[in-house]
Amino acid sequence: MASLNWAADNGIAFGRGKTEAALFYRKRSAPTAAIKVEGSDVPSNKEATRWLGVWLDPQLVLKEHHAIRLEKGRNAMNRLRRLTE
Repeated sequence: MASLNWAADNGIAFGRGKTEAALFYRKRSAPTAAIKVEGSDVPSNKEATRWLGVWLDPQLVLKEHHAIRLEKGRNAMNRLRRLTE
């Protein structure tokens, strides 16, 4: 609600189609939560979300971040290997 108040004070409107919620949880099953902002439902993201360069999956185990960084490292290693052949 603080962000909505700030937006109203500064003459800004948030795009409803671009708004999504990121739910993080520690249990095995995803929580069932309905988030409403000003009477409309906000969809929640079930996949990993990139935030400040870190890929956060809903359970915060960082598997997605590890896999992406490992793949980038392997690609860089393969490019260097091709340069030295």
